[in-house]
Amino acid sequence: MAEPPLRVCPPEGNIDAALMPPVVSRILVNGRPQASDTIVMQASDEEFMIELQPMQADSHFFKLAVKGLSPCGISSIYPQISYTFLPGGQYQLEYWYQKNGMCSPHQILPIQVKQSIAEQNWFAPAILVSVLLIIAVVALFWILDKTRQSLSLQQIRNRIAADLHDEVSSDLSGIAISMTTLERRRNISPDDFSKSIQDIRQTLSDTQNNLSDTVWAIKPEKDSSDELFQRMRKFVYQMLEPQQIRITFDSTLPHDKTLKITMEQRHTVFKIFKEAVHNIYKHAQATEVKVLIGPHPDGILLEISDNGIGFDLEAERNGSGVNNYFWRAKEQMIELQVDTAPGKGVRLQMLIPQM
Repeated sequence: MAEPPLRVCPPEGNIDAALMPPVVSRILVNGRPQASDTIVMQASDEEFMIELQPMQADSHFFKLAVKGLSPCGISSIYPQISYTFLPGGQYQLEYWYQKNGMCSPHQILPIQVKQSIAEQNWFAPAILVSVLLIIAVVALFWILDKTRQSLSLQQIRNRIAADLHDEVSSDLSGIAISMTTLERRRNISPDDFSKSIQDIRQTLSDTQNNLSDTVWAIKPEKDSSDELFQRMRKFVYQMLEPQQIRITFDSTLPHDKTLKITMEQRHTVFKIFKEAVHNIYKHAQATEVKVLIGPHPDGILLEISDNGIGFDLEAERNGSGVNNYFWRAKEQMIELQVDTAPGKGVRLQMLIPQM
């Protein structure tokens, strides 16, 4: 395929040495006057303008070798021209005028435009390296975050699995002991036999509930406050209503108020709630239990109270029962308060933080 012919500028006319050379009247850089011998422009300068002294000329010619401009120069009937946004580099502005078909001697004006940072040879490689470094850092943080989440989730699963193993193993051991006892006691009375079978049935039921609660706790689609409170309501009624205990379960949360909580937070809140309800069932001798759920500036406030016999909080904290509440809550940044005294019932409050 043949190459396109080189562009040839039209003849500029013969130079008449008798004609007076063009004389610069003024030069402006960004509106500032400049000397006419050599022009030095900063990279931030936007406009360069040159004006010649008026001559009885047919036209004026200006030629500046800049990419994007005509290599043949620019013809103008006016003795001035301006250039904008010149790239950094060394230039020579050639200018002359034409009269009666003859050209004046050509004049040369040196122009230096300082390079901007973006025009430096190292700028493009530096930008490329910076972009690659940013991408690498973002990728590294993403990998670290995914690893941290994976490790955190694995730790949560291990903890829940350990809790489940301890509870189920204990329950199954109790069942095995009860079965062995029944097998060895050949002369057991019908009443004792019936009671042992009832205890075994209750233990199996508790084990089933523990498994169900654990499966529920690790389901991602259950990560909401609504699911948690519905399960609490179901549990407290199943546990205490058969004991003729009057139950109030009330929520003052707005209908559009929901609290997104983590799997471990949900599991912890429900474990504390279950322990509190079990203690009411076993020890409180209460006739009334209230569960109140309401909004709080920092999340949701959950309160469980009863009118039972209460207990000495300091004495109980020396044991392990009440301490279980506090260490479970502390791990998940849940604020926990227990208010009780002998003969004054128990009030337990949990502040579940807003995520």
